[in-house]
Amino acid sequence: MMMTNSVFVLSKNGKILKPTTPVRARILQAQRKAKKLKLFPFTLILESMVDENVEPYLELRIDPGSRYTGMSLVDLKKNEVVWAMELEHRGLAIKMELINRSGVRRSRRSRRLRYRKKRFDRKKPLGWLAPSLRHRLLTTQTWIKRLLKVAPIKSIAIESVKFDLQKLETPEIEGIEYQQGTLWGYTLREALLEHWGRECVYCGKTDVPLQMEHINPRSKGGSDRFSNLTLSCEKCNQKKGNKPVEQFLKNKGEILQKIKANQKKSLSDAAAVNSTRKAIFEMAQQFGLPVISGDGASTKMIRIKSGLPKQHWIDSACVGTLEIVKLRVCQPLRVTCTGHGTRQIQRVNAKGFPAIASVKKNPLTGKKEVKLVSKNQKYTHATAGDYVICNLVKDRKLVRSGIYRARVKTPTPKGVEVLISTRRIAVARHYVKLIHRADGYEYSFTTIDQDLLRFRAI
Repeated sequence: MMMTNSVFVLSKNGKILKPTTPVRARILQAQRKAKKLKLFPFTLILESMVDENVEPYLELRIDPGSRYTGMSLVDLKKNEVVWAMELEHRGLAIKMELINRSGVRRSRRSRRLRYRKKRFDRKKPLGWLAPSLRHRLLTTQTWIKRLLKVAPIKSIAIESVKFDLQKLETPEIEGIEYQQGTLWGYTLREALLEHWGRECVYCGKTDVPLQMEHINPRSKGGSDRFSNLTLSCEKCNQKKGNKPVEQFLKNKGEILQKIKANQKKSLSDAAAVNSTRKAIFEMAQQFGLPVISGDGASTKMIRIKSGLPKQHWIDSACVGTLEIVKLRVCQPLRVTCTGHGTRQIQRVNAKGFPAIASVKKNPLTGKKEVKLVSKNQKYTHATAGDYVICNLVKDRKLVRSGIYRARVKTPTPKGVEVLISTRRIAVARHYVKLIHRADGYEYSFTTIDQDLLRFRAI
């Protein structure tokens, strides 16, 4: 039985066929009966026409999360996982970029500039989601579309979970306290003064003007929740700046322990799941397939009955089913959202000068490209972020000669710069072959979990 994902297969005319095993896929390629169509997810296209009509028999099961989303394709006849993936979102990176942009705009508005009338209505439409949350919705939608093009999917099952934030923060809360909340009868500043004893939490000074201070700085992802706020004098506030509280109080263990005892766990992940659960479910219904909604309790029960560990892709395989799940996969695909880079025109060195010679842009795409020559003298273009196979004919920068798979960092007039072992290495265009276009994601495979081998279907 295989440990890696199944290989998707299409006929010559693009008809979706039954996925095959990696061993069978290698045989088809060796016999030149099929060739690679896509590298991620790995898909073959046959060289001949096939009249076989494959009835959809797979179910796409999704476990949406705040930072990770698990996806798996399950054979409904055997309840076996034949393909799995873990998708890592970049919602936190988007949030930090928006915070930086907000700071720049705030400083610009504080200047004495001419008055300009508003150009558009800033009213948020119905169903609006923050950019960091909408990113989770759109990336999930993208991967559903990709899998529907290569796999015979019959239905979709999505885990729809709603977290009670009040109970997560204070499990013993009940009655009227559940309705009132933390700041009932207080203003925020007054509640902080009562909570921290009307003194600077860092130096203990009293009878001095106190300022509200973020324990976990906003520039590091901290929130404005009551549990992340404290009081400090102006001197301590300026001295701390945006340092983490652990670094600022590394020599004051007792004060740090006191702050940590009063600081509650962030609920941003649970809030993100609550905000996007309905939007993801409604989005899945747009594909015209039956959509099943599962709950977290049933998912956990099936996972425990199946004797499987807690992982995102395993949780997705247990969504919307009442039978024990079998594994044919122990090494799922790991996909990390990286975005499409920055708008920086030229990479510069530490002194601000161009690091490499400039490369002309393609007038159609607007991207910097370099021509690559293949064996049959056909030209292909490589841009930053593309996956390539490069042949190093001699040792370079502590990297031995050989064939490597890497990503293009920067196109150069004579070839490309690739990243190998955290080192930028320039390779001539004749020794580079393009294998996958940059699409905003970084691909890898998780390490094989030896504990999962005994759970595989026999």
